[in-house]
Amino acid sequence: MKRSVVLILVLIAASVALGDRIEPNQAVIIQDETNRVTLSCSYETSSEDIDLYWYRQYPNSEPQYILWKGARSRDGRKHIPDPHFESSTTRTSTELIIKAATLKDSALYYCALWKDPVIQSF
Repeated sequence: MKRSVVLILVLIAASVALGDRIEPNQAVIIQDETNRVTLSCSYETSSEDIDLYWYRQYPNSEPQYILWKGARSRDGRKHIPDPHFESSTTRTSTELIIKAATLKDSALYYCALWKDPVIQSF
């Protein structure tokens, strides 16, 4: 008998300028165990130098870092320490892929956008 895994995707936007946004494409995902699960967020920014982050949070715990992946001019840069996860990015979205979901994956998930600050000289 397969058990269901509940994944809740929540927004956390970390950005250095107004006008940037990142938001989940779906709020709650319920899948059977062992299924491949894809969580996604859409984003808008005028920057070309961005990294997209994923975190998960269990009840009564602090968020845990999962991975980051570069997008746009940083495409190809990544840090994915756990082979249980994959990530893909486009110019307007990021995905977290859980290769084979287990009950341990039932949690809140956060996507975040980081971009290099613009340094102005006077």
